[in-house]
Amino acid sequence: MPHPTFHFAILGLGNIARKFAQDLALIDDAKLVAVGSRSLERAQAFARDFDAPYAAGSYAATFDGPRVDAVYIATPHVDHLRLAIMCLEKGIPVICEKPMGLNLTEVEQAVRLARENKVYLMEALWTRFLPSTLKLKEMIDAGVIGTIESIRSDFGFRAQDLELALQPFSAPATAPENTDRHPAAGLERNRILNPELGGGALLDIGIYPQFLSQFLLGPPEKIYAQARLSPQGIDLDTSVTCVHASGRMSHNYSTVLGRTKTEALIIGSKASLHWHPRWHEPSSFSLLTGKDTPPENFYFDFGGANGYRYEAEAVMADVRAGLTENARWSLDDSLALHRTLTEVRRMVGVRYPGEGL
Repeated sequence: MPHPTFHFAILGLGNIARKFAQDLALIDDAKLVAVGSRSLERAQAFARDFDAPYAAGSYAATFDGPRVDAVYIATPHVDHLRLAIMCLEKGIPVICEKPMGLNLTEVEQAVRLARENKVYLMEALWTRFLPSTLKLKEMIDAGVIGTIESIRSDFGFRAQDLELALQPFSAPATAPENTDRHPAAGLERNRILNPELGGGALLDIGIYPQFLSQFLLGPPEKIYAQARLSPQGIDLDTSVTCVHASGRMSHNYSTVLGRTKTEALIIGSKASLHWHPRWHEPSSFSLLTGKDTPPENFYFDFGGANGYRYEAEAVMADVRAGLTENARWSLDDSLALHRTLTEVRRMVGVRYPGEGL
């Protein structure tokens, strides 16, 4: 017997929200039924683009319309905890764009509320659900590369308005919902460079390399971190080396100073895996064995998807099964990851306004 259509809502209508909505349209039994923004005009335009029947001019009013089976939170980082709490208290399952919170304390608060209320919560670390990731993990578990000895991964691009990051600026009183740019003039338009919005390389893109190392090697036993900070106090260029169990190491690099290859190398005792650029997105990888053996390449048909459909389908299956968290990316996984990210920020000296680390 087919399932009834699964109803999604989206809060925050920037670039990532558009990609998520595009992928929902590829899922036969999923529908975007409501969108929320602080601008009714913006919400109505987004709803028209994606055939959503209900548009709200506030986040809270998003749930005054059709039934919602799960909500995707796609606002800037600084609003993630507040909106997750609002939804969890309403009993609405939540998939929250990464990072789930600005720091471990915020993530702990969201996880505690979800577990106390027995409401579904998942951090939207979409890379974990991609077919390329699943195949790579399958090969590692099967012993194809032997024991993982080391991991190296990176993610970098040049942020817009980077030259302004060398100058002081006056941040807006409230955070923009646009996940790319704010309509006001000056550096405050760019969430990545704005401490008021939880900016910086680490939480925005460095979370991916750190995820990979902990996904495959477990939480670190020692952390060594260095960063170049902007005058406003956010990290522009961040290097993290972790020592994991049995002395195995991971080398994780993120930057908003310029483009990197954004690739990953997983070095094993028998062979290595080269995850092609941009490894965190729908991509491919190669198995590297002997020096005289050609690489064995693995390619995947993503069916025109941006890559967000896989996490959406995982949430749908979980909620329909009555689960309150995901087995592949659990709340304990998020807690472990944010324990490391918070410690890295403490080490390099990144503090957001009103935050006490």
